[in-house]
Amino acid sequence: MYNTITKQDFLKKLNLGDDYSISGFLVFGGFKKYYYELLKQSALKIDPNATFRQLPDEFINPILEFKLNGKNYWFAIAYGGALLCEWLHVACSLGSKQNIILGSLGGLVEQGSTRDLVIPEYSFANESTTRAYDPQANNKHYANPELRKRLFDLLEDKHRIWQGPTITHEAMLAETWEDIQRWSKEGYYGVEMEAATVFAVSKFFKVPSAAILRISDNLIQKKTVFDVAHENGAELKKKLHEDMFDAALQVLFNK
Repeated sequence: MYNTITKQDFLKKLNLGDDYSISGFLVFGGFKKYYYELLKQSALKIDPNATFRQLPDEFINPILEFKLNGKNYWFAIAYGGALLCEWLHVACSLGSKQNIILGSLGGLVEQGSTRDLVIPEYSFANESTTRAYDPQANNKHYANPELRKRLFDLLEDKHRIWQGPTITHEAMLAETWEDIQRWSKEGYYGVEMEAATVFAVSKFFKVPSAAILRISDNLIQKKTVFDVAHENGAELKKKLHEDMFDAALQVLFNK
């Protein structure tokens, strides 16, 4: 069935050429298109001659290919795990050596602030996008320790960073106050929608993965995306995102 599809099958189906491969996959968990521009800004800092193109096939057309010093990398914006797990599967099949997810989460730490970052040690999830790829994980899907440390080292002087577990829960609008309280008491630092999927699929292919997440709606303080204050601090958010992209690309490019 589908899990027997080979690299050459993907290359032919997606019109990528017989010798095509990628060196890394970067994802932003969200839906806003301006993340493409942030990616381009960071990539050009590493290689002023970087090139960019949307991939030709409709299935992968939302993915932006960027080429740094002759190597292909992928960037995608994904909201939740269903399509993301398939893009990850393809990326790993085509040779990705590292996968990194950026994004935001709902804060579950009482002392947390919307100016803080979270680098997950692992993410707990019971989604099919994780169970199918890592059924023996007992729902705990771990980031690669070395990648985590490299990301932390690049960001620790600029931002307060929390390191610990998060929970991947894709049905955001179904979350209750009781859920938030329970998850916080269980020790989770935040709730997000994609990290465990990235960790589980990457592990299946033996590809290191990690995440950098920004506290957005501080749920444990009863703050949601519907609060007026959530829209404030646009410049701060932009700076946080720029630093996240810069760190991720330095790691992907082994700078």
